Amino acid sequence: MRRQREGHGIWAVLHQYVTHNRSYPSQKQFADAILAFMRETIPQEWTKFRDKVSDNFRVITHKNFWVLK
Repeated sequence: MRRQREGHGIWAVLHQYVTHNRSYPSQKQFADAILAFMRETIPQEWTKFRDKVSDNFRVITHKNFWVLK
């Protein structure tokens, strides 16, 4: 039987792993931490937090946004 998921998004897990009670001296270090989470932590640690992530993803396209110049 499949367990009921709590419904948190991947962004909540990212916040827990990357930003919660942490600061980064530069934007590059912050971006590198996010990319490391996406490229390394998710594949390596997926079984630890998979039940916290909902599979209700929303596709965002450029058609829904206006770019102001």
